[in-house]
Amino acid sequence: MMETTKLAKHGLIYSVTSIMAQAVSLFMVPVYTKNMSLEQYGHYNLLISVQTLLAIVITLGIYSGLTRFINEFEDKNRSKNIALTFSLVWGVLMCLIFAYFGSYIYNLVFPGDTSGGYYLNYIVISSVLLCLISIYNSYYTMLYRSKLVSLINFSRVVLMLLYSAYFVMVRKEGVDGALLAQLLAFATVLIGLLIYDRKNFRFVIAVKELNLMLKYGVGLLPGQASAWVYTLIDRYFIKTMLGLQQVAIYSMGYRIGMMMEPIILMPFKAVFTPFKYSVYKEEDAPERIREIYVYYNFFGWFCILGFSVFAKPAIDLLSTPEYSEAFTVVPLIVFSYFLSGLGEFYSLGIHIKNKSLVNSYILCVGALFNILLNIGLIPLLGIMGAALATVLSYLLMNGLYFWIGKRYFDLGLEFFRPFKGGLLFLGLYGIYLSSCRQINNLWFDFLCATLLCLVFIFFGVLMRLVPREVAKTMLLQLVRKIGR
Repeated sequence: MMETTKLAKHGLIYSVTSIMAQAVSLFMVPVYTKNMSLEQYGHYNLLISVQTLLAIVITLGIYSGLTRFINEFEDKNRSKNIALTFSLVWGVLMCLIFAYFGSYIYNLVFPGDTSGGYYLNYIVISSVLLCLISIYNSYYTMLYRSKLVSLINFSRVVLMLLYSAYFVMVRKEGVDGALLAQLLAFATVLIGLLIYDRKNFRFVIAVKELNLMLKYGVGLLPGQASAWVYTLIDRYFIKTMLGLQQVAIYSMGYRIGMMMEPIILMPFKAVFTPFKYSVYKEEDAPERIREIYVYYNFFGWFCILGFSVFAKPAIDLLSTPEYSEAFTVVPLIVFSYFLSGLGEFYSLGIHIKNKSLVNSYILCVGALFNILLNIGLIPLLGIMGAALATVLSYLLMNGLYFWIGKRYFDLGLEFFRPFKGGLLFLGLYGIYLSSCRQINNLWFDFLCATLLCLVFIFFGVLMRLVPREVAKTMLLQLVRKIGR
């Protein structure tokens, strides 16, 4: 119980600061949507998807390797410095290569676009800066420095908002301003980190440790490229089949749905990753991990409902009427992120056996399946088809993770247990949709959404989605705090 309390404490810190960060980042949505046309906003989201793909090559998964092996190195600070040294050298090399070949690459990705390949310069430099920040994030996360990691992430969001407000709202620089704001925000955070770490940072080259980190990280690259396919390639299919305006609308819905990642998944992974790698060798590890599995499922479905019912009023507040239909894709997007979190449990055996290529094969299968689904579903269902393709891809991959992962390390998990909460979600979300059609009012939407979330907690306890003893203990603690 003490162990769970410790994890919950760090998870709460991550969650609270992530919610604060997302609240700040939401202000960027009207900055973009009200100062860019639908086509510009669609183009910006396509550029961000390209950045995500290029970042895979630029980072080489070095921060993932650091996370995996840092507990197996005696001097953790030295391991961090090894990763930073390599990424600095490799990052400079990448910047030089793209500075020379950038326009050719840009014309291949966006044929006929007259905006110029200089966009890639913003993207590549930002990716290098983000890689260095991610190394620090991984390092401090594995040391359970939750407050510092939260400060890093929160500062990055606040700075990006401030820079975006200046370049996009004040100077009216559109896509250029948005990309420049991102670059400057990353640069400011990294400078702060280097100043904070000035007494500990050294240039260190160590072939043995670097080889371990890179071998693991590079082994994840095919999988990361595949992950890019089933999370971002749908924009390209939508652009080709439906146009840039639908890309913008879909991206707005995706923007709301993907908040599941920073608010829930990132805090969860931040505490669960160091926990699982530190306890998996112990005899009672399966039982301890199963306990967290139960909590994740309950809170995951609660968040799926919360994001789904609050999506419509949020989009109405943050954007223009042109984006009104974006809320329809949110439940599917949030559900796909929930499934991504479940994969953290199912894939544990694959990772502790260092089978990164097996992980990549699974992701590649999911990516191919996603491409086929996008081709088939978008012409039939529009942007809903793209969202559904993402969900079905995650379901397939989770099945593969579960089946293969238990061969290496059997946690005794029940694959269909999480879907019990889905029945409650469907019932409550159906009530929400029918009520919204009857009364189209923003404040009514907020009230209805809040009540339904409370109803979920009540019936969730009745259905034993979370142990009643735990719910009772949490309620008593809440009553005592209120009584004080």
